[in-house]
Amino acid sequence: MNNESLILSPFSVAGLTLPNRIVMPPLVIWKAGEDGRVTPSHRDWYEQAIGPGLMIVEATAVSPEGRLAASQLGIWSDEHVDGLAELARVIHGSGAMAGIQIHHAGSKATLKHTCGKTPLVPSLTGASPGGAPEMTSDDIARILAAFVTGTERAIGAGFDYIELHGAHGYLMSQFLSPNTNRRQDRWGGSLDNRMRFTLEAYRMAREAARGRAAIGVRLGLADSKPGGIGPEDGLAVARELAALGCPILHISHAGRQPEGIVPDDSSFSATIHLAGLVKSSIPMTVIGVGGIFTPAQAEDALTAGHADLVAVGRGILADPGWAEKVVAGRPDDIELCVDCQPRCFHFREPEKCPARQRLAVR
Repeated sequence: MNNESLILSPFSVAGLTLPNRIVMPPLVIWKAGEDGRVTPSHRDWYEQAIGPGLMIVEATAVSPEGRLAASQLGIWSDEHVDGLAELARVIHGSGAMAGIQIHHAGSKATLKHTCGKTPLVPSLTGASPGGAPEMTSDDIARILAAFVTGTERAIGAGFDYIELHGAHGYLMSQFLSPNTNRRQDRWGGSLDNRMRFTLEAYRMAREAARGRAAIGVRLGLADSKPGGIGPEDGLAVARELAALGCPILHISHAGRQPEGIVPDDSSFSATIHLAGLVKSSIPMTVIGVGGIFTPAQAEDALTAGHADLVAVGRGILADPGWAEKVVAGRPDDIELCVDCQPRCFHFREPEKCPARQRLAVR
């Protein structure tokens, strides 16, 4: 990398000025207790990972029954604000913009994950966790309000960017997909109705922010399931979000990477190509993510026009100094992710991550 590299060039959007185009995506490290509070392990993690121009704190639950795990961070209480503010200070101290992702797992929650709180689902399907009721209109209003109070707490903690999690098969994705949303009221049926929850959450969060922070969405543009969300549906949602003033979309999948997206001659992931679909058709800032392990791959994604900013997930999990080494002109010092299959070792047994093991013996 040199000073003329796109990845190292500054970028401005919606009041944010990023010193480079590397994004640390929300990487959940499962270190919170049942109370959802920030721990010293969280502070240590964000101190190790400095270097990206935008660092997005991991998915934080807006409501206790929306947790992915009992060890997930929370933002459902004012008691969470001081700890989250500490993370924002760490990020700002590195010269980066501080982001945070707010989240509700919907049917991906379980009683074990939520410490006994009953999960909620858009509608009853075979994928619904046992005993989870279909959300009533009052439930929907309450969870939308929780995204608003989560936004307000994030702003109070000092975050510059707040990202609503609408990807990976969580609650917003569940409302969007015909497979998981079989409602017959104004929240289900047609695509216009199925996208209503996402659009309302965005509109309400943006109104609550009142220009004090940029509000974006991580959007699952498509999934791999028959009858689910296709790219055209995802693009329709993206266009509506843009019309509401959404300045940033962080494009990913809606549950699993869709098939048939990647051209035969491409080395990029399906999600990078999904980002390119948005970038080529909608005038807004796009964050691309997925399968970016090397600085050269990140640079190529930018020069190919697939995204404005590139999120490096497993690369940073493997070597927390990934971005700092790129910025310092030492890309050859990065311990690269080797793409453990079928699932990243860092999420199962972090101590077995090959890159982390190599870093430990340096």
